[in-house]
Amino acid sequence: WLAELLRDAANWMFSKQVDVLKGIGYDGILGADFSSMLTTSGSVSMYDIACGVWRVAILPIGCGVLSLVFTVKLIRISQRVDGNASMPGVKEVVFMLVFFAVFLFLIQNSFDLMQAVYQVVQLAIDRVTGLFGTGSELDLEAVSITTTDDDVAALVAMLVVALVSWLVVIVAYVVALVVSWARAIQIYVMAAFSPIPLALVSLDETRQMGVGYLKNFAAVCLAGIIILVLLVSFPIVLGGLNAASVGAPVVGGLSYALQYLAMCVLLILSLVKSGAWARDILGG
Repeated sequence: WLAELLRDAANWMFSKQVDVLKGIGYDGILGADFSSMLTTSGSVSMYDIACGVWRVAILPIGCGVLSLVFTVKLIRISQRVDGNASMPGVKEVVFMLVFFAVFLFLIQNSFDLMQAVYQVVQLAIDRVTGLFGTGSELDLEAVSITTTDDDVAALVAMLVVALVSWLVVIVAYVVALVVSWARAIQIYVMAAFSPIPLALVSLDETRQMGVGYLKNFAAVCLAGIIILVLLVSFPIVLGGLNAASVGAPVVGGLSYALQYLAMCVLLILSLVKSGAWARDILGG
């Protein structure tokens, strides 16, 4: 009677954990449009805040930085003129004017350019989703831990593992949501401040700062694909653990439960490291 009670309790916990794991998936955040990554109950969204900050606060600063760069380049040309006692060539002047016009265009449209980068990654996410789905399916029967032995000690150990894995599954669910929401907020904030690093690209001494910003923004966007791949592949990998438990006694079921717990911990670590992996893909 005690063994049956412990067995039913452990299996009930694992079945409820599967229901929670089904909620870890696409969830509309990773594949949402740039203007609707974070929904709102009012008339003002995170997109409106980011766009407003970009327009009224950061864009003037970026134009000011570009003007400073233009002034520095004028000073350098004048110094060369003083040293050579001759007027600068038409080619050099025209190049400087074209340079200023191009970077002014980039800065004035920086928010839309960052949005375009995001849309490219969103297209890749949509294609991955269309190919493999959203990672919400998990067949519990294929990885059942139901056992027939009445080893009370082993069933108690399995119940302890079920309790621990319950906590880990909840943490995995929360981490998946937090990572997805944090990515959306980071994209909005970086897009709002884009005029400043783009203006820094125009000067040789600060070009690496601007290039680093572009790489980081692309990495944040690319992290969405990595997160989606992790969530899609998790049920598939979890379903591959059935070899240790199907038709096995309690020890086999306990072995599967431990593997199940390890996979949940691995999912958490992978989600947390998704941003670092994206940066590694782009060269650090």
